[in-house]
Amino acid sequence: MTSGRGEWVRALFAANARDWTPPSVADAACALFAPISYDPEASRRWAAVLSHSEVQMAGRLVTEAARAQFEQRRAFQRYCAAVALGSRRPLSEIVFRQTAKGRAYLPDLPELWFSFSSCRRGFLGAWSWTLGVGVDLEDRTRLLDASAVAQHLFPEAEAKAVSSADGEERLRTFFQLWTLKEAALKSIGEGLAMGLDAFEFRLPPVPRVVRAPCSHGGPERFRVYVVEQASCCAAVVTRRNEPDRAGATKSRLGACRQTC
Repeated sequence: MTSGRGEWVRALFAANARDWTPPSVADAACALFAPISYDPEASRRWAAVLSHSEVQMAGRLVTEAARAQFEQRRAFQRYCAAVALGSRRPLSEIVFRQTAKGRAYLPDLPELWFSFSSCRRGFLGAWSWTLGVGVDLEDRTRLLDASAVAQHLFPEAEAKAVSSADGEERLRTFFQLWTLKEAALKSIGEGLAMGLDAFEFRLPPVPRVVRAPCSHGGPERFRVYVVEQASCCAAVVTRRNEPDRAGATKSRLGACRQTC
């Protein structure tokens, strides 16, 4: 029963996941998006691929919607790992651990870098064998005072870029900067505790890093990308590591994409 449900979960993600990998890093990284499912049958099956402790964690959440999103998010992480490894291993046997700063990793393959994000619209996962990679996904239909938040948390030039934009463009600018910042922090294994001012970006004519922590190689080590859909704004940030193992990466990622 559990095995059958696990295959059903795998098939559901395979049918609905979309490749959001930026073309210019497609030889070194993968990024997959999966929309959230509201299928009642799916809600009964997510738990089949989770650990006992994860099922307990889900059970402590207050609302049914929160429980379903948690279970689906953890199931999607396992699916991404199966794609990355080109593996038909049951999803329930794929186990992630977390660093002290919250980055998910496979304990038997710590060199395979993963990053995950989610919002009420769906789930985003990315991985690379040779690059540090970070992703962030936000619901761009959320209403907020973009100028006030930017003035409080962003460097001066970024805050000015947000406040000087009008109407919908203001929210668009804000979410582009916010997702880039979160994704950049994840690409170095850090979280929001490091501060949103650790990185600084400029958007036009194309998004780029203008300031990055010197301890991680400075701006030239990073490549940044924004993905915008009708209801979502996402960012993918990659950090170049050394030594470069591009040949091995290409062969592994080719197998991954065939699995997708």
